[in-house]
Amino acid sequence: MDINTSNLFELTHKQVFFFDLDGTIYLGNKLFKGVLELIEVLRTKKKKFFFLSNNSSKSTEDYIKKLNKFDLNITRNNLILSQHPTIEYLKKNDFKKVFLLGTQSLKNEFKKEGFELTEDNPEILVLAFDQELTYERLEKAAYILQKEEFPYIATHLDNRCPTENGYIPDAGGIAALLYKATERMPKVFGKPNKEMLLFKLDQLSISPKNAVMFGDRLYTDIKMGREAGVTTCCVLSGEITIEMIKNSIFKPDFIINGIWVLLDEFNKT
Repeated sequence: MDINTSNLFELTHKQVFFFDLDGTIYLGNKLFKGVLELIEVLRTKKKKFFFLSNNSSKSTEDYIKKLNKFDLNITRNNLILSQHPTIEYLKKNDFKKVFLLGTQSLKNEFKKEGFELTEDNPEILVLAFDQELTYERLEKAAYILQKEEFPYIATHLDNRCPTENGYIPDAGGIAALLYKATERMPKVFGKPNKEMLLFKLDQLSISPKNAVMFGDRLYTDIKMGREAGVTTCCVLSGEITIEMIKNSIFKPDFIINGIWVLLDEFNKT
Protein backbone atom coordinates (compact mmCIF):
# COMPACT_ATOMS: atom_id res chain seq x y z
CA MET A 1 0.00 0.00 0.00
CA ASP A 2 1.70 3.20 -1.22
CA ILE A 3 0.91 5.41 1.76
CA ASN A 4 3.30 7.34 4.02
CA THR A 5 3.36 6.04 7.56
CA SER A 6 6.58 7.85 8.45
CA ASN A 7 8.37 11.05 7.35
CA LEU A 8 5.72 13.10 9.14
CA PHE A 9 8.04 16.10 9.46
CA GLU A 10 6.35 17.54 6.34
CA LEU A 11 3.14 18.05 8.32
CA THR A 12 4.75 20.40 10.83
CA HIS A 13 5.34 22.94 8.03
CA LYS A 14 1.65 23.30 7.14
CA GLN A 15 0.02 26.66 7.86
CA VAL A 16 -3.52 25.43 8.55
CA PHE A 17 -4.56 22.41 10.61
CA PHE A 18 -8.07 20.99 10.34
CA PHE A 19 -9.06 18.45 12.99
CA ASP A 20 -12.10 16.20 13.12
CA LEU A 21 -13.46 15.89 16.68
CA ASP A 22 -15.14 12.53 17.42
CA GLY A 23 -12.50 9.80 17.21
CA THR A 24 -9.69 12.25 16.44
CA ILE A 25 -9.49 14.79 19.28
CA TYR A 26 -11.63 12.91 21.77
CA LEU A 27 -13.77 9.82 22.20
CA GLY A 28 -16.99 10.54 24.08
CA ASN A 29 -15.88 12.59 27.08
CA LYS A 30 -12.26 11.43 26.98
CA LEU A 31 -9.69 13.77 25.44
CA PHE A 32 -6.84 11.93 23.74
CA LYS A 33 -3.37 12.31 25.18
CA GLY A 34 -1.22 15.10 23.78
CA VAL A 35 -4.10 17.25 22.47
CA LEU A 36 -3.68 20.11 24.97
CA GLU A 37 0.06 20.23 24.39
CA LEU A 38 -0.40 20.08 20.59
CA ILE A 39 -2.82 23.00 20.52
CA GLU A 40 -0.44 25.02 22.66
CA VAL A 41 2.37 24.27 20.21
CA LEU A 42 0.20 25.39 17.29
CA ARG A 43 -0.61 28.64 19.08
CA THR A 44 3.05 29.26 19.90
CA LYS A 45 4.06 28.67 16.28
CA LYS A 46 1.25 30.95 15.01
CA LYS A 47 -0.44 28.14 13.10
CA LYS A 48 -4.12 28.35 12.18
CA PHE A 49 -6.26 25.49 13.53
CA PHE A 50 -9.91 24.54 13.29
CA PHE A 51 -12.07 21.81 14.74
CA LEU A 52 -14.60 20.27 12.34
CA SER A 53 -17.52 18.03 13.15
CA ASN A 54 -20.47 16.54 11.35
CA ASN A 55 -21.99 15.67 14.73
CA SER A 56 -24.95 18.05 14.88
CA SER A 57 -26.34 16.69 18.14
CA LYS A 58 -24.82 19.72 19.90
CA SER A 59 -25.22 23.43 19.26
CA THR A 60 -22.21 25.62 18.55
CA GLU A 61 -22.47 27.00 22.08
CA ASP A 62 -22.50 23.50 23.59
CA TYR A 63 -19.50 22.47 21.49
CA ILE A 64 -17.55 25.45 22.80
CA LYS A 65 -18.52 24.52 26.37
CA LYS A 66 -17.46 20.89 25.86
CA LEU A 67 -14.12 21.75 24.28
CA ASN A 68 -13.34 24.35 26.91
CA LYS A 69 -14.09 21.87 29.70
CA PHE A 70 -11.00 20.16 28.30
CA ASP A 71 -9.15 23.50 28.80
CA LEU A 72 -8.66 24.01 25.06
CA ASN A 73 -9.70 27.69 25.33
CA ILE A 74 -11.23 27.90 21.85
CA THR A 75 -13.81 30.31 20.43
CA ARG A 76 -16.48 30.20 17.73
CA ASN A 77 -13.75 31.16 15.25
CA ASN A 78 -12.05 27.77 15.77
CA LEU A 79 -15.19 25.75 14.92
CA ILE A 80 -16.61 24.53 11.62
CA LEU A 81 -19.76 22.46 12.22
CA SER A 82 -22.17 20.82 9.78
CA GLN A 83 -25.07 22.97 10.96
CA HIS A 84 -23.24 26.16 9.92
CA PRO A 85 -23.54 25.67 6.11
CA THR A 86 -27.00 24.17 6.66
CA ILE A 87 -28.25 27.29 8.45
CA GLU A 88 -26.60 29.49 5.83
CA TYR A 89 -28.48 27.61 3.08
CA LEU A 90 -31.82 28.02 4.89
CA LYS A 91 -31.29 31.75 5.26
CA LYS A 92 -30.14 32.26 1.67
CA ASN A 93 -33.23 30.46 0.41
CA ASP A 94 -35.59 32.29 2.79
CA PHE A 95 -36.86 29.24 4.66
CA LYS A 96 -38.53 30.23 7.92
CA LYS A 97 -40.66 27.28 9.10
CA VAL A 98 -38.51 24.20 9.70
CA PHE A 99 -39.27 20.63 10.75
CA LEU A 100 -35.99 19.80 12.49
CA LEU A 101 -35.10 16.22 13.34
CA GLY A 102 -32.55 17.20 15.97
CA THR A 103 -31.77 17.44 19.66
CA GLN A 104 -33.00 20.19 21.96
CA SER A 105 -29.48 21.62 21.93
CA LEU A 106 -29.59 22.04 18.14
CA LYS A 107 -33.18 23.29 18.24
CA ASN A 108 -32.08 26.07 20.59
CA GLU A 109 -29.45 27.16 18.07
CA PHE A 110 -31.95 27.18 15.21
CA LYS A 111 -34.35 29.27 17.28
CA LYS A 112 -31.60 31.78 18.09
CA GLU A 113 -30.94 32.00 14.35
CA GLY A 114 -34.55 33.08 13.85
CA PHE A 115 -36.24 29.92 12.56
CA GLU A 116 -39.70 28.77 13.58
CA LEU A 117 -39.54 25.07 14.44
CA THR A 118 -42.78 23.28 13.64
CA GLU A 119 -44.11 19.89 12.59
CA ASP A 120 -47.31 21.43 11.23
CA ASN A 121 -47.03 22.83 7.69
CA PRO A 122 -43.24 23.29 7.64
CA GLU A 123 -41.51 24.65 4.54
CA ILE A 124 -38.57 22.21 4.72
CA LEU A 125 -37.41 19.10 6.60
CA VAL A 126 -33.91 19.26 8.13
CA LEU A 127 -32.32 16.01 9.26
CA ALA A 128 -29.58 16.17 11.90
CA PHE A 129 -28.05 13.73 14.42
CA ASP A 130 -31.22 13.38 16.48
CA GLN A 131 -30.26 11.48 19.63
CA GLU A 132 -33.73 12.25 21.03
CA LEU A 133 -35.61 10.78 18.06
CA THR A 134 -39.01 9.21 18.69
CA TYR A 135 -40.91 6.91 16.38
CA GLU A 136 -43.76 9.40 16.33
CA ARG A 137 -41.54 12.12 14.90
CA LEU A 138 -39.96 9.67 12.44
CA GLU A 139 -43.47 8.76 11.27
CA LYS A 140 -44.41 12.44 10.78
CA ALA A 141 -41.23 13.02 8.78
CA ALA A 142 -42.00 10.04 6.54
CA TYR A 143 -45.48 11.36 5.76
CA ILE A 144 -44.11 14.81 4.93
CA LEU A 145 -41.44 13.42 2.60
CA GLN A 146 -44.09 11.62 0.59
CA LYS A 147 -45.36 15.01 -0.56
CA GLU A 148 -44.06 15.53 -4.06
CA GLU A 149 -40.69 17.36 -4.17
CA PHE A 150 -40.96 18.54 -0.56
CA PRO A 151 -37.60 20.22 0.36
CA TYR A 152 -35.36 17.86 2.34
CA ILE A 153 -31.81 18.54 3.55
CA ALA A 154 -29.37 17.09 6.10
CA THR A 155 -26.53 18.49 8.14
CA HIS A 156 -24.51 15.33 7.37
CA LEU A 157 -24.91 11.62 6.66
CA ASP A 158 -22.34 9.83 8.82
CA ASN A 159 -23.51 6.23 9.25
CA ARG A 160 -22.28 5.79 12.82
CA CYS A 161 -20.78 7.78 15.68
CA PRO A 162 -17.90 6.40 17.81
CA THR A 163 -18.31 6.42 21.60
CA GLU A 164 -16.28 5.06 24.49
CA ASN A 165 -18.48 1.95 24.47
CA GLY A 166 -18.67 1.36 20.71
CA TYR A 167 -20.61 2.75 17.76
CA ILE A 168 -24.12 4.21 17.73
CA PRO A 169 -26.38 5.06 14.73
CA ASP A 170 -25.73 8.55 13.35
CA ALA A 171 -27.73 10.77 10.98
CA GLY A 172 -27.01 8.47 8.04
CA GLY A 173 -28.80 5.68 9.88
CA ILE A 174 -31.87 7.86 10.39
CA ALA A 175 -31.78 8.87 6.73
CA ALA A 176 -31.62 5.18 5.77
CA LEU A 177 -34.79 4.48 7.79
CA LEU A 178 -36.61 7.31 6.03
CA TYR A 179 -35.32 6.14 2.64
CA LYS A 180 -36.83 2.70 3.19
CA ALA A 181 -40.22 4.35 3.66
CA THR A 182 -40.02 7.23 1.17
CA GLU A 183 -37.22 6.39 -1.31
CA ARG A 184 -35.84 9.88 -0.79
CA MET A 185 -32.38 11.02 0.32
CA PRO A 186 -31.54 14.60 1.41
CA LYS A 187 -29.22 17.24 0.04
CA VAL A 188 -26.18 17.20 2.36
CA PHE A 189 -24.07 20.12 3.68
CA GLY A 190 -21.49 18.63 6.05
CA LYS A 191 -18.46 16.48 5.34
CA PRO A 192 -17.44 15.27 2.75
CA ASN A 193 -18.49 18.57 1.14
CA LYS A 194 -15.12 20.12 0.26
CA GLU A 195 -16.55 23.61 0.78
CA MET A 196 -16.29 23.03 4.56
CA LEU A 197 -12.54 23.45 4.08
CA LEU A 198 -12.29 25.65 1.00
CA PHE A 199 -14.44 28.50 2.30
CA LYS A 200 -12.12 28.89 5.30
CA LEU A 201 -8.94 28.67 3.22
CA ASP A 202 -10.40 31.28 0.89
CA GLN A 203 -11.07 33.58 3.85
CA LEU A 204 -7.45 33.13 4.98
CA SER A 205 -6.05 33.46 1.42
CA ILE A 206 -4.08 30.25 1.98
CA SER A 207 -3.58 27.57 -0.66
CA PRO A 208 -4.98 24.07 0.00
CA LYS A 209 -1.47 22.63 -0.40
CA ASN A 210 -0.50 24.48 2.79
CA ALA A 211 -3.23 22.79 4.86
CA VAL A 212 -3.74 19.35 6.37
CA MET A 213 -6.89 17.48 7.42
CA PHE A 214 -6.77 14.98 10.30
CA GLY A 215 -9.67 12.56 10.67
CA ASP A 216 -10.82 9.04 11.48
CA ARG A 217 -13.33 8.50 8.68
CA LEU A 218 -12.40 7.68 5.09
CA TYR A 219 -15.74 8.52 3.46
CA THR A 220 -16.01 11.95 5.12
CA ASP A 221 -12.74 13.37 6.50
CA ILE A 222 -10.30 11.84 4.02
CA LYS A 223 -12.60 12.12 1.00
CA MET A 224 -13.26 15.78 1.79
CA GLY A 225 -9.58 16.57 2.21
CA ARG A 226 -8.62 14.84 -1.03
CA GLU A 227 -11.34 16.62 -3.01
CA ALA A 228 -10.35 19.97 -1.50
CA GLY A 229 -6.71 19.41 -2.46
CA VAL A 230 -5.33 19.45 1.09
CA THR A 231 -2.95 16.90 2.61
CA THR A 232 -4.82 14.16 4.48
CA CYS A 233 -3.78 12.27 7.60
CA CYS A 234 -5.78 9.33 8.90
CA VAL A 235 -5.79 8.63 12.65
CA LEU A 236 -6.41 5.08 13.88
CA SER A 237 -7.94 6.27 17.17
CA GLY A 238 -11.52 6.23 15.89
CA GLU A 239 -13.40 4.40 13.15
CA ILE A 240 -10.69 3.56 10.63
CA THR A 241 -8.53 0.43 10.62
CA ILE A 242 -5.60 -0.42 8.37
CA GLU A 243 -7.72 -3.09 6.70
CA MET A 244 -10.42 -0.52 5.89
CA ILE A 245 -7.81 1.74 4.33
CA LYS A 246 -6.48 -1.09 2.16
CA ASN A 247 -9.98 -1.72 0.80
CA SER A 248 -10.99 1.93 0.29
CA ILE A 249 -10.66 4.21 -2.71
CA PHE A 250 -10.13 7.15 -0.32
CA LYS A 251 -6.47 6.69 0.55
CA PRO A 252 -4.94 9.21 3.00
CA ASP A 253 -1.50 10.71 2.43
CA PHE A 254 -0.41 9.76 5.96
CA ILE A 255 -1.49 7.31 8.65
CA ILE A 256 -0.81 7.77 12.37
CA ASN A 257 -1.99 5.92 15.46
CA GLY A 258 -3.36 9.09 17.04
CA ILE A 259 -3.05 12.86 17.13
CA TRP A 260 -0.34 12.58 19.80
CA VAL A 261 2.06 11.43 17.06
CA LEU A 262 1.90 14.93 15.52
CA LEU A 263 2.96 16.40 18.86
CA ASP A 264 5.99 14.10 18.85
CA GLU A 265 6.95 15.46 15.40
CA PHE A 266 6.70 19.06 16.58
CA ASN A 267 8.83 18.22 19.61
CA LYS A 268 11.59 17.08 17.24
CA THR A 269 11.79 20.52 15.61
